Amino acid sequence: MCRSSAISLCLWLAGCTLPLDSGGTDVDAASAPDSISGCALFAAAAFQPGTGQSVTLPSGATLWTFDAALTTGGRMDGVAALAQIVPGSCAGTLADTTVALPPSGTDTDFAKPLDLVRVGSDVWQFYETWRLAAGAPFGVKTTGRGVAKWDSASGQFTRASSLLWTADRPAYGQSALVDGAWVYAYGCLAAADGWTRDCYVARAPSSQLADVNAWQYATAVGEFTANPDGALPILIGVGDVSVRRHASGRLLASYLEPLDTVLQVRALLGPTGPFSAPHPVGQCAAPPDTFCVGAVQHPELDPDAATLAVTFARASFDPLTDDVRWPRLAYLPLPDALP
Repeated sequence: MCRSSAISLCLWLAGCTLPLDSGGTDVDAASAPDSISGCALFAAAAFQPGTGQSVTLPSGATLWTFDAALTTGGRMDGVAALAQIVPGSCAGTLADTTVALPPSGTDTDFAKPLDLVRVGSDVWQFYETWRLAAGAPFGVKTTGRGVAKWDSASGQFTRASSLLWTADRPAYGQSALVDGAWVYAYGCLAAADGWTRDCYVARAPSSQLADVNAWQYATAVGEFTANPDGALPILIGVGDVSVRRHASGRLLASYLEPLDTVLQVRALLGPTGPFSAPHPVGQCAAPPDTFCVGAVQHPELDPDAATLAVTFARASFDPLTDDVRWPRLAYLPLPDALP
């Protein structure tokens, strides 16, 4: 179930108010490097993890959060785990597993962890909430998105008093980046073709992440508005992006298009772009009738300035065995042509 499609390159010029489409670049499985299988991520875990997000704590330990449920619990409020992997390898340890976003006594929403950022000694988790809804696709609907702060004493996150964004906004927090005094939250929506994604970015001062009034929304490269309705896409016709500062010092965006198997990467000149053309870095090994999700970067695992550490998983509309569904960690050489 692999599909290739034209990728629209979104180039923003300073002062522009609309994205400019360069006409796109075709990227398909035939042009991608050899198939990659990676290695099982925390294969001994007592739960079925998603691809996971990671951040380095002030202590030097690495905190991972997964969109998964503990085998002993019925709710799906994510899993937080202290974990350590040797950069450049798959050898690692997983410890202190717990529910990432515990509900309150009156909470009827399930919480799904999104991305993590560390601001000084504080670690924040972006998350979205879901509610059981008869008649909705898969029986659930998204209710909103917000942030939660890590409590090292309990080993869990404490949600802010209110959500930041309603469910009809871009999924801000799917990826997040600290750059200078600002935290940037990236989120995507279905594109005009109904298939790929258009991606947006919001930012807030790093000391005001839980304040809904502190957030600004990109309208062009380096330009923002306080009005969330004024947001314009920074990247069009792609997949849900993971934006990180790579070990090389470059800003990189990685993604997989929906229902595709080709991992792609672009370079950014700044948190809002402009972006380079897409470059394939690998084709995930996917059995027939499956596709891949993720392409999440983990810069603390980048072994050198020429290699990208990413996690991905295989998915399908049909049931899959654990060995196929289990997330994978891969180390991929960056394309020479990447700026």
